[in-house]
Amino acid sequence: MNEPDKIKSEFAIQKSIASSASLLQGDVTVITLLESLAEGVVVINEIGRIVLINTRFSLLTGYEKQEVMGESLNVFLPDGLHQKHKNHISKYFEQPKIRPMGVDMDLIAKRKDNTLFPVEISLSFLNTETGMLGIAFITDISSRKKAEDELKTRNQELDTYARNIAHDLNSPLMGLIGFSELLLDSGEEVSSELQQKYLKIIAESGRNMSNIIKELLVFATMKKKDVPLTRVTMKETLDQVLTRFRFQFESNSAQITITEPMSDCLGYATWIEEIWFNYISNAMKYGGIPPVIEIGSEDQESGFVKYYVKDNGPGIPAGLKAIAFQTNNPAKDKISQGFGLGLSIVKSIVEKLGGDVEVESEEGNGCTFSFYLKKE
Repeated sequence: MNEPDKIKSEFAIQKSIASSASLLQGDVTVITLLESLAEGVVVINEIGRIVLINTRFSLLTGYEKQEVMGESLNVFLPDGLHQKHKNHISKYFEQPKIRPMGVDMDLIAKRKDNTLFPVEISLSFLNTETGMLGIAFITDISSRKKAEDELKTRNQELDTYARNIAHDLNSPLMGLIGFSELLLDSGEEVSSELQQKYLKIIAESGRNMSNIIKELLVFATMKKKDVPLTRVTMKETLDQVLTRFRFQFESNSAQITITEPMSDCLGYATWIEEIWFNYISNAMKYGGIPPVIEIGSEDQESGFVKYYVKDNGPGIPAGLKAIAFQTNNPAKDKISQGFGLGLSIVKSIVEKLGGDVEVESEEGNGCTFSFYLKKE
């Protein structure tokens, strides 16, 4: 088609679009209905040119109504979908019917500023004296998708945590049962010294189970409520945690160094206690033999306090540090088979308290796990 013919063709298309738009806008009932809908509405002709959009869709996309009239529907689509969608339009007008679009597909629309957002679309059609028109009813489902993604993440965390809890509870429970039965079966044959040893193991097993149940309670409540940030005396909170490790420190000959003074912060002591517990558990589990652990705090110029636990273990390869706090990443198995409460959940707790987490490590030189909370 030569240039003059192209101009004539485009003029005819625009004239037809103007006639269709005028016809719709002249019908008070139709235009009132379209403007009253909570969904965005786009009306197109058979070649995919925009005849009309309602105010709701104008607000969703950032385009003025007159700005897109006569333009291709492609202005609302990601670049890679233009040709594919053109074919869908042709097929729809061959056999028009009322139906949802893209069942079981993730549909995306594009705003004027080129940002994308997820949508749900239903299709309809209208026969007019100027020709058949296609009508799309478009709903922005960004909030729903966000909620679905959060639920998916939550379920992944729950699945991972349930497996870890079952494993972590089983070990101390079997120790408690085994040594209790050993004492019962042996009776007076067991020396006083051996009885003390067995009772100590039983007490340690019970404490370990109590620690796990505390973690479970934190996990169960942290997503359900927001907590007021109050002044936390960190030395007292840390002392509570260290008491829970008394038997483990002794039995593993752990060397614990606390760098004083320990800075205070804003937070929620119950949750912070479990952050410390998780970090120290990892240092005990994956540190050297015997474990050498350094605990301390550093005030930051940003107004935050950095709290850290440094161990003498083998460290984490550089390529795995970035995924240490992720949820359900198979590559985390290269680091360990579980992190107690779970570093991904620790990350969630710290972020809910307005802070951040970090891991520093050189392979062969241990790890330093840190969390940052506001000082004031």
